[in-house]
Amino acid sequence: MLFHKLLELFFFKWRQTRISSIIWTISLVGVSLLTASAFSGMYQNQQERQAIAETMENPAMIAMVGPGYGIEDYTNGAMMAHQMLLFTAIVLAIMSILLVAKMTRKEEEEGKYELIRSLPVGRLSGLSASLILVSLLNVAIGLLTAIGLIAIDVEGMDIQGSILYGATLAAAGLIFTGITAIISQLMETSRATIGLSIGILLFCYLMRAIGDVSSEMLSLISPLGLLIRTEVYVDNYWWPIVVILLLFLIFIIIAFYLNNIRDVGAGLLPSKPGKQEASKWLLSPIGLILRLQRTAIISWLCAMLLIGGFLWFRFWRSGIVF
Repeated sequence: MLFHKLLELFFFKWRQTRISSIIWTISLVGVSLLTASAFSGMYQNQQERQAIAETMENPAMIAMVGPGYGIEDYTNGAMMAHQMLLFTAIVLAIMSILLVAKMTRKEEEEGKYELIRSLPVGRLSGLSASLILVSLLNVAIGLLTAIGLIAIDVEGMDIQGSILYGATLAAAGLIFTGITAIISQLMETSRATIGLSIGILLFCYLMRAIGDVSSEMLSLISPLGLLIRTEVYVDNYWWPIVVILLLFLIFIIIAFYLNNIRDVGAGLLPSKPGKQEASKWLLSPIGLILRLQRTAIISWLCAMLLIGGFLWFRFWRSGIVF
C-alpha cells in the first residue's frame, strides 16, 4: 500500500517539528494582529490615510507592494491588505519551503528516511505526512489570523475581508508547499532544494513587480501577483484562491508521481561533481559551518532585508523615523 502507516508517520513528524511550528504560528499571527492594531491607531482620520494613499500610487511602491486598490477610500482594512498582505505571504512561503525541505530531502540526505522505509510503511507515506503537516500548519495560521482580525474588530476590517485575508495567507503557503515538494524530488540535497525554491519565490516576486508596473498578464502568471488580486477588505475576490488551490493540487500530484518513480536518496536531476580539493574555508570549523548553512543564511538575510526595507520606507513616509 502506498500510504500504509500514514497516520503514524504524521504524528512522528509532528513531534519532531512541533516546537518550530508553534513558534512560526505565534510569530506570524502575532505580527499580523499587532500590525492591524497599529494601523488603527497610527492615523487619526481619513485625511491622514488619504495622504498615505497618494504615496502608494507611484511606480516604485506599486513594484514593491502591488497595485493600489481602495485608494479612493483608504480604510484601515485596505491599508493593511495593500501594505502587509504580500510580505506576510512571502514569509509564509519561506516557512513552507524550509519545513518541506527539512522533512523530505534533508531526512533522505541524512539517511533517516531510509531507516523509516525499512519498516512496513507505504512508499508515499513519508511525503504525504510531510505535506499534510505543512499544509495544516498553513491553514492553521490563516485561520487563527482571520479569527484574530475579527476579534480585535478594527474599523474598516469586516468579517468577510478578515476571512479572505487569512485564506490568502494560507494559499501562499500552500502553493509553495507544492512547489517545494516537486523541487525536493528533483534535487539531491536539502540546500539545493531550498536554494532553488527560494530562487523561484524571488523570481515570482520580481515577475509580479514588473507585471504590476507594465503588464498585468505577467503579474497574473506569478502566484504572488495572483494572490494580491483578492483585493482584501475592498472587493474581496475569491477566484484567485480557487486558482491557487487547483495549482496546489496539481503540484502535489506531480510530486507524488516523481516520488514514486525515483530511488530513495536520489534526485531526478544529476548533481555536479564536487571539486577535487577542498577550499581553504573548509579547513576551519567556522568556514565549514558557513559553507553548510550558506543557503539558509542568504535566504533569511534576503527575506529580512526585504521586509525591513519595506517597513523602514513605510515608517519613513509616515514621519515616524527619519
